[in-house]
Parts: sequence; C-alpha cells; structure tokens
Amino acid sequence: MRNRIGWAVMVLGLAALLQATWVPLWIPGPGRLNLVFLVVATVAFLGSLEEGLAWAVGGGLWLDLFSGGPLGVSALALLTVVPLAQGLSRPVFRGRLVMLAAVATGGTLLMEGVRGILLAVLQYPVDPGYALRQVIGPEILWNTLGMLVLHPALRRLRPLRAQPALGG
Repeated sequence: MRNRIGWAVMVLGLAALLQATWVPLWIPGPGRLNLVFLVVATVAFLGSLEEGLAWAVGGGLWLDLFSGGPLGVSALALLTVVPLAQGLSRPVFRGRLVMLAAVATGGTLLMEGVRGILLAVLQYPVDPGYALRQVIGPEILWNTLGMLVLHPALRRLRPLRAQPALGG
C-alpha cells in the first residue's frame, strides 16, 4: 500500500511540476495540455473509483501548490472528472479511442467549468466567453491528443481491473 501511495505522490508531483514549468515553454498561450488532468483521468479510466478519487485530490493539491491559486479548487474540479471517466470505462468501451476522446473532452469541460464556478464564487475575475474561446477550447484539443498518447503508456504500467467471473 505504501508503495502505491509513494508512486502516486511522485507521478502527480512530477506531472504538476512539468505542468507549471515546462508545458508553458512548449505550448505558448493560455490553452495548454493539462498533464495532471491526463494522469487523473487515465487512472480513473483504468482503475477503481476510490483510486481515481484519491489521485484527483492529490493531483489537485499539487496543481494548486504550484499555481499559487486557492488551495483545493483544482482538487474539487478534478474530482468531477472521476465519475465521468469511470462511466466511460466499461469493458465494452475500454479499448475504443472514441471513449478516451470523450473522457478528455467531457472531462476538460467539466473540470474547467467547475474551476471557473469555484473561482467566481471566491470572487476571482472570470470571463466565461474568454475562458471558453482562449483556454478551454485549446485545452480540449491538447488534452485529447495527450490522452491518446498517455493512456497506452499508463495502461502498460498497471494491470487492468479484475474482471468478475461469469456465472459465479
């Protein structure tokens, strides 16, 4: 158990560090690839609900620590992605690229929408039109491409969920 927690902390911390430092250098502009989102969404797609929720909280806290934003906003936003990824990860859908694209698209919309609402409630200035055009739209494209690359790599690193036996 301790190894799994250490692995999660390390992977999420590295993803958040790269998100805060290298991704802005590689992808200029406000709408970018979100590495922590991709890791959390992939873990939620491949793993259990509990595992996805734990990774969402950890990843969100890492993101908030590196971003300087209000602590907990990213964690709450990422928590909304886990049920979506779980719902689209049924065995009949798991091998389909369109499901990964749906997780990336729907998850990005959901996460950024919740983050925007939370920031507005906390009285941070939020312009929904600008956010949709300049941040969320490009982020959906980057996250979809990133999901198609990251998912196979993470899938190889972990076993699939145990499948229930038929008829028993």
